[in-house]
Amino acid sequence: MSSLEKRTYFLIYLITCILIFTSCRRKASILVWDHAENSTEFPEAYLDLPSTGVCFSGGGTRAMNCAIGQMKGLEVAGLWDDIGYVSSVSGGSWATSIFTFYHQGAANDKELLGNIYPPEALTLDKLDFMPKGFMGEVITRNLEDDLFERLGLDLISFGTLQKMDYIWIDGIGHTYLKKFGLYDPAKPKYFTLNEQTRKEILERNTELKVSDFITVHQQTGDIKRPFLIMNSSLLGPSKDLPIRNPENLSVFNYTPLYIGSNQPLQVVDKSLISSDTIRFNAGGGFMEPFGFGSKILNYQSIASTGNAPKEINVRLPERRYQVVDAAGTSSAAYGAFVSSSVLAQFPSKVLPGFSLNNLIPEEAYWPIKANGEIGTQQKYRFTDGGNLENYGLISLLQRGVQKIVVFINTDAPLVVDCNPNPACPPVPNEIDSDLYPLFGYPTGDQIRNKVFALEDYLAVYKGLSEAKLKGETVMTKTALETVENKWWGIPSGQKVEILWVYNEHVPAWENKLPADVKAEINLGARGDFPDFPLYKLFFENGFSKGISLTKKQVNLLYQLSAWNVYSNQDAYAFLRE
Repeated sequence: MSSLEKRTYFLIYLITCILIFTSCRRKASILVWDHAENSTEFPEAYLDLPSTGVCFSGGGTRAMNCAIGQMKGLEVAGLWDDIGYVSSVSGGSWATSIFTFYHQGAANDKELLGNIYPPEALTLDKLDFMPKGFMGEVITRNLEDDLFERLGLDLISFGTLQKMDYIWIDGIGHTYLKKFGLYDPAKPKYFTLNEQTRKEILERNTELKVSDFITVHQQTGDIKRPFLIMNSSLLGPSKDLPIRNPENLSVFNYTPLYIGSNQPLQVVDKSLISSDTIRFNAGGGFMEPFGFGSKILNYQSIASTGNAPKEINVRLPERRYQVVDAAGTSSAAYGAFVSSSVLAQFPSKVLPGFSLNNLIPEEAYWPIKANGEIGTQQKYRFTDGGNLENYGLISLLQRGVQKIVVFINTDAPLVVDCNPNPACPPVPNEIDSDLYPLFGYPTGDQIRNKVFALEDYLAVYKGLSEAKLKGETVMTKTALETVENKWWGIPSGQKVEILWVYNEHVPAWENKLPADVKAEINLGARGDFPDFPLYKLFFENGFSKGISLTKKQVNLLYQLSAWNVYSNQDAYAFLRE
């Protein structure tokens, strides 16, 4: 045997050993749950959570900004111990992911959530100061700069140095989550609920280590964390895009304990290119977060056994699924448009190999069918939860939560002189467009979201309008009953109390501000606070600033959002009852 042949055989042997080692190292045992028939069958039922929840809506940096203030307000009001769930979308998920999992960047919750002041003390100088560790500081950073750099890196390297479907996720991580220890490409970490769930994972998977995981923030003296649900939308299999009907989106949950979508759905759609009929499964059960994106090694049925999980063997993906993946996917707002637009597909016809679909977050996914069988594994695309329902309310109703605060952190001013009815339905320029589909007034993609009776909408609208006319915090509390929604698995007759809190001008607070701050607000586009508090989703400070806000803008909205909670503690007392 020649020396060349020996070297060739040795090289083949070495490569084989590496492949075998890598293959073995990536095998894992994960827990999988069938869909829950009722609230007692969800995987977190054993935690015995209070039947209360808070929804932090989507809305980019504005929503993140409001959520930080609202979190602080809940802390001042001493309400966190009474809250079982937090459900969030998009910018709300940026805030809740940091709040739930941070382990650096702030010494404690006092630093993370900042300091509140009476409105009289909010001078322009004070508003221009960011304290150490304050979560709101990251809102002043320019996400767009990072995204353009990553897109260029992808194009130059043909996806070698930056994958297209990670561009948005990596940008969110670098801009917002990195400071708080939730984004490090060199040292990616899985996430799980607590030390006990991590211990159980390690007992099943001896090659994984404690250092491979982060858990929910738990520190003496800090807030007890509710159970987090970050919401995105499942679009469909990558190979079928673009599709005709974005209303077929399925709500998708990311929690510290599991990932998935409870309601098993059989979706029928049409291809925009060929008009062929497309059928695919979506939703139906959950899996442990560290196993999301994995390849099944033993296809089988996991027929329902209450909320008891079943253990299955998988091969873990090369890229670990992290908190940043969940938070980034929850906010990928462009996904629904790209996936259902021929115009958006045009660049892929001009530039072979380049498709805007590739910018939508993608993961290998295997839905669990209604009969408990694991469906075909394939690549699916996922997008912003706000493309379906921007509050995260549906996820709480699926779990039968009885008392809920919904923070509507919108940029849509509330018009108070309307008379909504079936003959004259509400429209987006009158009120936030994610509210009225919940009562059966469909709009855009939200044609399946009716969970309350049509006539109940008037009470919510009038309550919000009356509060605005009084110059007070725009909020109203309603006692509602659900109507049956088979698409989302929500039964009829489910009683729920909801406090709706709407981001709007509050003269009762603004009139207490120092004269120079009020003057800047009144200057509108010529002042420091052009659209306060209804900051635009894009370009509040011009095209070059993207979705970033200034220190003054962040602090002023933070202070108002906190005040709207702690100055109205009686309205939130129902969470304790």
